[in-house]
Amino acid sequence: MSTSDKLHEFEKKLEVAIKSAFEKVIREDDEFEISADYDTHQRINAVVQGLDLEVYGMSVTPSEFTVTFEFCGSFQKVNSKAKPSHCQISFENDGNYYLTLTEDNLNRDWFLGLTNMSFSLEDVPENMMLDCLTQLEQYLLIRILSN
Repeated sequence: MSTSDKLHEFEKKLEVAIKSAFEKVIREDDEFEISADYDTHQRINAVVQGLDLEVYGMSVTPSEFTVTFEFCGSFQKVNSKAKPSHCQISFENDGNYYLTLTEDNLNRDWFLGLTNMSFSLEDVPENMMLDCLTQLEQYLLIRILSN
């Protein structure tokens, strides 16, 4: 499997895990309001806490709402100099500076990408990145199964 295939596979699994965490909340409350404020920051943290992610920051434009998560907890055990430190999810925004996630629109396409604030993931040697992604995937699976 190529590095880009493995990366895409991990991103997809992480995306499904994050969506599943939001689905649990939406099933109870019917919707989840998102805006760029402290309260939303804390509520999103609570949603993804079991996945060992923390909200690092949020940004909003008329066309997109982005949440950046920092990998924490068990992900810190990944033994690689190439490990990504953050992932970002982006939602389409309809021109308002907030959005409401419901069960219906939770299935729309999200963009999820891994990033590192201090170096480019494209510069990492392939064997190092494959090993890192394998470790990340193992820790993600453990977090999913423990929730």
